[in-house]
Amino acid sequence: MKKNRNAVLVMLWLVLLLMIAGCREPDLASPNTAVNQEPESRGKEKVVLTYASWGSPNERQAKERMIKAFMEKYPWITIRYMYEPGDYTTKLTTMYASNKAPDVFILYKHTALQWAEQGKLYNLQSFLASDAEINESSLISNSIMYWDQNKVAGVKVAEESFALYYNADLFREAGVELPPSKAADAWTWEQFVLTAKKLTIDRNGHNALHPEFDASHITQFGVRFNTWMWHLMVPSNNTSIISPDGSRMNLDDPAVIDAVQRLADLIYVHHVAPSPVQEKNLPQPALAMQSRKVAMNLDGQWVQLDLGAAGVNYGVGVLPKLKTSKTIQFGEPLVMSSTTKHPNEAWLFYKWQLDAQNSLDLHASGLWMPILNDYYSKPDLIAQWAEVKPGHPDGYSDAVMRQTIENGVNSYDYYLKNNENISAILHPVLDQVWLGKTSVKEAFESVSAKIDATFQGTYPQ
Repeated sequence: MKKNRNAVLVMLWLVLLLMIAGCREPDLASPNTAVNQEPESRGKEKVVLTYASWGSPNERQAKERMIKAFMEKYPWITIRYMYEPGDYTTKLTTMYASNKAPDVFILYKHTALQWAEQGKLYNLQSFLASDAEINESSLISNSIMYWDQNKVAGVKVAEESFALYYNADLFREAGVELPPSKAADAWTWEQFVLTAKKLTIDRNGHNALHPEFDASHITQFGVRFNTWMWHLMVPSNNTSIISPDGSRMNLDDPAVIDAVQRLADLIYVHHVAPSPVQEKNLPQPALAMQSRKVAMNLDGQWVQLDLGAAGVNYGVGVLPKLKTSKTIQFGEPLVMSSTTKHPNEAWLFYKWQLDAQNSLDLHASGLWMPILNDYYSKPDLIAQWAEVKPGHPDGYSDAVMRQTIENGVNSYDYYLKNNENISAILHPVLDQVWLGKTSVKEAFESVSAKIDATFQGTYPQ
C-alpha cells in the first residue's frame, strides 16, 4: 500500500509541474516561439522610436505601410509616426524645447544645416563609413548634406528634380512638335518661347504670334512656372547663385541676371505665362493642365503623381537650355536627432527608408525618385518605378531620370549658410520683379549691400 501511495504522489507531482509550465510566459529565446519571430530579435530589448514627416494624405498612407513592413522585419522596434502636414518646423522646434524630439525625421534642407550646426542633429558620417549597404558609393551624386568636413547632417530621403511637363493633346491639336526628352536635343530658349507663343491663346482664338493677339484676355497660357523657382535656369547659363570661390553671392553676374530675367520676360515681354495676379484665377498645376488652361508647366517631377491621378494625357521633356542642358536637384534630407537614445536602431530605420524597395509605391507613383545608384543602372530595378504609368509619362527615362543623374546640379540652398536671412532680404524685391515693377538687375542691385553683410559663407559640398 505504501508503495502504491508513493507512486500516486509522484504522478500528482508530475501533473502539477506540467500545469505550472503551461501557465508560464513563452521564452523569447526559445526555438518554440512564433514562426514570424526572427532569430536576431530573440532576447532583444524593446525599443520605441518616433518618426516625423509631412506630406499629402496619400503619402501618409504610403509611409504607414513602409513603417509596418519595417516593424515586421524588426519586431523588437516600434515606430511611432508623427504626421504633421501643417506648420511642421514649428512643431519640431516645440518638441526639441520639451526634450521630445523625434528620433528620425524629414527636414527642409536649409533648416537641417542650421540645426546640425546647433548640435540638434546626429552626425551620420560614422554610419555611412561603416555600413555595407548604405554608404557614399551606393548613393547617387549630390545626395549627402554636410555641415562641416566629415560631418553629415542628412541624406536625401528621395531625389527630386525639374523638367518640362506638357498636355500632349494641346500640342497635337495645334500641330506643334512635342518637347524633346533627351539633353542633346534640348530646345534653345528661343525655340521654347516660340512654342509657348503658339500655345498661348486669347479669348478670340488667336495665339501670341497673331498680330491681333489680346494679351489682356488669355484663356490658355503656353507655359506656367512657380516664382519660388526663380533660379531654375541659372545652372543652364553656366553660372551659380554663389560666386565660384564661395566668398559672396553672385547676383551681380550678368549670366545670373539674364537667367532670372528670362523667366520674368515670359510674363511681361512674351505674354505666355501668367502673372501673380492672373495666377490667382488658375487651379493647381495638374487641374490647370487638365482643364486646358496651361499647355506646359516648368515643375518638379513630384507633379507626376497629380497629373497621373487627374487623367491628363501628359508627357515630359527636358528643360529648355540657355548654354547647356541642366536640371536642379531638390530632394529634402532625412535626419536623426542627436538626442536619440537608440542611434543603432534609429539607423536601421533610417537606412530602411533610403531603399526604394521599402516605399516602392511612393516612387512608382511618380512622387519620389530613388536615392540608390542601383535604381538608375539595373534594368529590373528601373522597371519597378521609372516605367510605371501613369506616374511616369513618355519621355521620363531620358528627360528626368537620366537628366538628373547626368546633368543634375544641387539647388544653391543645399550649401548656402544663413539662407533664411538672405531669403528674407531677397524675396521681397523678387516679388516686385514678378509684379512687373522692376527689372532683375535693379532688384538685385537694391539689396546687394544688405546681402553682402548677411552672407556667412557656404557649407561643404
